[in-house]
Amino acid sequence: MNCAHAAVAVCCGLLAAAAALAAPSAETEAAIGRCRDLQQPQPAEAAAACDAAYALLDPLADGELAEEMLFRRSDAQIATGGFAAAAATLDRVAAMPVEAGRWMHDFRLARRRGILAYRQERYVEALPLFRMARELAAAHADDTAIAQSWNDLGNTLRRIGDYRGALDAYLNSLELKRRDRDAQLGALYNNLGDLYRDLGDTAEARKRYAEALAEHERNGRPRDAAHTRESLAAVLAGSGDRAGAAQAYAEAIASFRSLGARGDELRAEVGAATLAFDSDDVATARTAIARAQQLATELNQPTPPGLALQLARLQRADGDLPAARRELDAVLQRLPADAVERAALLQASADAALTAGDLARAYALQQDFHTADTRRRDAAHDRRLEQLRVQFDVAERQRAIDDLEAQNRLAALALRQRTTQLQLGLACAVVVLLLLAGLFLRARQRSQLAAAVRESQLAAETEHYRRAAAALQVDGERVQALLDRSDAALLAIDAAGVLVAATTRAAALLGETRAELLGTALSGHLDAAAGEALQAALSALDEQDAPVQLQLNLGGHRVDASLGVLATDTGIAVLQLTPAAAQAAEHAMASRIASDAVMAAAPDTSMAGAGVDAAPAAAEALIAPSIAAEADETERLRRELVELMVYAVEIWERVSGGTRIDLAEKSRVWRVTIDEGRLRVRAMERYLSLAKLPRQPRWREVLRTAYYVLSECRLDAAERDTLRGRVDTVQAGLRRRALV
Repeated sequence: MNCAHAAVAVCCGLLAAAAALAAPSAETEAAIGRCRDLQQPQPAEAAAACDAAYALLDPLADGELAEEMLFRRSDAQIATGGFAAAAATLDRVAAMPVEAGRWMHDFRLARRRGILAYRQERYVEALPLFRMARELAAAHADDTAIAQSWNDLGNTLRRIGDYRGALDAYLNSLELKRRDRDAQLGALYNNLGDLYRDLGDTAEARKRYAEALAEHERNGRPRDAAHTRESLAAVLAGSGDRAGAAQAYAEAIASFRSLGARGDELRAEVGAATLAFDSDDVATARTAIARAQQLATELNQPTPPGLALQLARLQRADGDLPAARRELDAVLQRLPADAVERAALLQASADAALTAGDLARAYALQQDFHTADTRRRDAAHDRRLEQLRVQFDVAERQRAIDDLEAQNRLAALALRQRTTQLQLGLACAVVVLLLLAGLFLRARQRSQLAAAVRESQLAAETEHYRRAAAALQVDGERVQALLDRSDAALLAIDAAGVLVAATTRAAALLGETRAELLGTALSGHLDAAAGEALQAALSALDEQDAPVQLQLNLGGHRVDASLGVLATDTGIAVLQLTPAAAQAAEHAMASRIASDAVMAAAPDTSMAGAGVDAAPAAAEALIAPSIAAEADETERLRRELVELMVYAVEIWERVSGGTRIDLAEKSRVWRVTIDEGRLRVRAMERYLSLAKLPRQPRWREVLRTAYYVLSECRLDAAERDTLRGRVDTVQAGLRRRALV
């Protein structure tokens, strides 16, 4: 029972630890809350706060929260006009790892990219993005997301002049939002007010703006409420209710000021000044203009065109006509030629010049005004044409869809009419297809059978060459028996530097038993100096036919050594160790005994399955009387051995992509030595040139190399036949040499 309680306690502790690791820290929670709180009232500060919150999150563990922080950051950047920065932030969202099935990620990304294009007045780009978002929401039956998409589409359609489509979109969104009791109804009412204002229906616009104000205030959205009041003021001023407009401007300005939105406040002050001048209230206009100038200075920006126009009006009212002209001229010089504000400024400047009696300047400014006004009307006309073009493109796409649907219906009718006629043909086609399928399957079966036969033959041939290579390889037990015939300290090393045989006396010199030595690398039993000396001797041995004399330091004692090659295999080196204190006669006797043993233990040269009928020993026993014929045959055989070796190495390098060093290491036929930090295969290289070929070449190593390539490389038929032919040529040469 106690054990069970302990197990439960441990499990609960692990679960609590996991939950603690998964939950965000207090610092992270505070950063997230700051991002959310600042987004609406202070978007400039919100961008940095959201980025800081994102830096505290792990996108892999907290993917949705990290995504929310980046989305809020892009919203804040769009609100402050940082469109390039907002685009970069959305690119970061697109690059985030997203779990499969999270369609809301794609919806939010498409919608915000559409909002970014909309705020940049690229309505043609925004429209398909909003439609993509709506289709995603509709595919997953999310009414809230569908309502948002309809609202976005309504805004875009209103901007391109499609008021009917915009009204339908707004009403669809309004229906869904009312049904779901959405808290974002204020923005939709504001959009409807803007639409009715564009249509000239001021009464309906005022009604919708009032509904928007009520929603914004109820949901605690002061910035949106201030924007709505500013729009309402413009509508009231246009309808003649200047008192109501002045009150709306005052309330909007107060809200912007409390929120720290100085850019919005500057714009609203200019609107209030314009309204005051139109109402002949110079004092109010003066106050509004002074506050607007102060805001422009705080924002470190030049006087806006609208403010300059109202400032000139104030200066003219004060009788300072030169100051008014200077103000207007300064703004006109700063504005680009295609600025839409130039027309009003030029008209005011021309009026001021005319009042000052500067008729020439007034005439020139009036001409500039007409040019700018014409350009403005042309631009407005171009925008209207662009709106019509977009509407036309949308209508054309819809017409194309309708045409395709009609064509599909006609095609379906035609298909049903032809179904009966095609049934018989289809039955005949099925019969023909079955016959063709049978023929195809039969041909494929034959092809597979032939391929299986070829693979079986290739496998048998590969196994044959492996056995042939093994038959040519010297057996470790035979080498051990060979060394045991001598009382000398002898070590046999294969091409990989591994001990394959050793005498008891040699093992004693190394301070280990023979069982501990066999199968291990000789270099592991030598110190660094002895290892380097052995490598140098192996390199020298590969360059000459005579044994190499060297000295080794084993256990603090100097040992003379002689390194030679096993008579039957150049890949096996025999190292004879002789302590320096030993007698010269003993050394000579051991050397003679080892040499005789090596020569006496040479394996039979016959090759099982390789086609070789007799060994070189048998060939030497059957030497023909004709010495000239023997020399010619020997030279021919040497050339054939080199050609076979060169072709085998070339095939290996081309097919396997490896080097000749790789071939030596993997085949374990040739010894690899280190020369000045580089791997070398000097013994193999001697068999790649007729001039360097040893006087008594070891034909077994050449054949073993060719057999290894034939058995381990995937050769095409032509390469395999060529290499096999060269092997047969060498084998035939060996038979001829045995008979000479």
